[in-house]
Amino acid sequence: MADDFLNKIANSADKAIHSNESSPYRLKKEGSKTAQIRTNTYKTVKMIAFEQDRKMIDVFDELIRIGLNDPKYEKYVK
Repeated sequence: MADDFLNKIANSADKAIHSNESSPYRLKKEGSKTAQIRTNTYKTVKMIAFEQDRKMIDVFDELIRIGLNDPKYEKYVK
């Protein structure tokens, strides 16, 4: 019974699933870098992320993009 067809298929499928950690259908993750941020700003963003049920990196990204839209940085933003 241990060598039946379904058991062999299940074992080969299990090996195939675990042989490749990332699925070809998975969207590629965007990389991130570390940055130094003042503790007060970090705490504020952490509170915003918690209250809006969002990731902190998304809140930081949004705030940075808002700041980069300032006219004094327009020559840096494409």
